Amino acid sequence: MKEINQIIHLTESLEVVKSILRHGFFTSYTKESFHGNNILIPMISFANILFRDIGKDQVVDYGKYGIVFERDSIVEKFDLNPVFYVKNHSELETTFKNNFENSIVPQILDFIKDFQSDTGGKNFLDHIKITPLRDEIRALVDSVDNHVNDAFIDSIKKIFERYYSNSLKQVLLLKPYRVQNKNGERRVAYNEREWRKSFFELAYISELNPNGKPNPVYSRWVNTPKPHFTDRYVLDFDFNDIQCIYVDTPNEIQELQHFIADNFKNKSIEINTLEAFKKRENTERPDVRESDHYPSSQE
Repeated sequence: MKEINQIIHLTESLEVVKSILRHGFFTSYTKESFHGNNILIPMISFANILFRDIGKDQVVDYGKYGIVFERDSIVEKFDLNPVFYVKNHSELETTFKNNFENSIVPQILDFIKDFQSDTGGKNFLDHIKITPLRDEIRALVDSVDNHVNDAFIDSIKKIFERYYSNSLKQVLLLKPYRVQNKNGERRVAYNEREWRKSFFELAYISELNPNGKPNPVYSRWVNTPKPHFTDRYVLDFDFNDIQCIYVDTPNEIQELQHFIADNFKNKSIEINTLEAFKKRENTERPDVRESDHYPSSQE
């Protein structure tokens, strides 16, 4: 069986490649959109693709530089997961969204009971706006009063805390089947065969707060230059883990070789341009032809 047993981290500059070699992979927030809602998902991203699928008008165009690893070994070392691609505006996409949102409010039932007690039985939702709020969660909130057993509330909280945790992990690995790139072009993201390193203690950040107003935390991270985390949530690796590195121009081959020689004694990595690796790939994989490409990535 023919397999693509390489996985690539793509980036936009040679300086970022040098930083990764020195310090490892840093985690940053990346914008995704579900049901028209923008969210930031923390991740380190890789693509399980061939060299032929990289570049302008190809499957992946996330930069002119890439660090290439053997897929199976680095998936285990980094504990990567394949992205779960979800059809846009589908019932399944709605289900993920609803499951996560429905798990939040039940975790504050004890606070709601205290509110009822402190206000003489006033309805919590008449004073606190929560958006979105499904009918079944509204009914649960409305049922809370001074007579509800604290042990029962605690049990409900624990159930939905687990529900929330599991839903969060799912959201961090979701990606729409179709996405829009920075040029406004629609692309089939499924073809990218993305894998992610997710740190599940980091939650995603929504553009809007539950009350429908802009979330200042979202704005702060969007306007913060990447990388977003440099002290924690870092992936370290050995030079021996790297299969090769591709750069944009022939001159950069020598520049990166000198950088490695100056900073890492007795270490060497195969470095070449992307076009050179594409030519070799065509020779080594005669089964791969231009007509074998995935369905069109652009729409």
